[in-house]
Amino acid sequence: MIKRFFTLVVVGLLTYSVPTMPVKAVSKTPVEIATTSDTEQTRAAGLICRYYLSVSASNKAIKLSGTTESVLKMKSIGYKDISIEYSSDKTNWHTEKEIDDLLKSDSISYPLDRYEITVKGGYYYRVTLNHYAKESGLFGTSQSVNNTSNSVWID
Repeated sequence: MIKRFFTLVVVGLLTYSVPTMPVKAVSKTPVEIATTSDTEQTRAAGLICRYYLSVSASNKAIKLSGTTESVLKMKSIGYKDISIEYSSDKTNWHTEKEIDDLLKSDSISYPLDRYEITVKGGYYYRVTLNHYAKESGLFGTSQSVNNTSNSVWID
């Protein structure tokens, strides 16, 4: 009986005293959520490792600049749910138009450099959208990060 008890104690100690190795987990939750900003800022969140959004004024148009970037090649990457909003007081915003999604297939990033969108004018304008990335594969996950640009006055 004592021999059997001793054996169980030794086996138990050996089972629970196996050395552990540290493991670094990768989080797919947003690290930082983007907010409205008057300056161009780069942010990171899960699948999307870098993103930003800003607008500048042009003659009866706004010019959209931004990027959605991942570390790995994505099945689909870019911008979804793009709304052009206007306001007379920078407080009460209304949608003037929505434009089609801007997506690339099998790419690491989708940069926009002064993508021009015509507007009525006579208001402050801004853009709201979702930066979007979807992994390849049967069980590929996707991520959307909401972002709102700075606002600009268009005559």
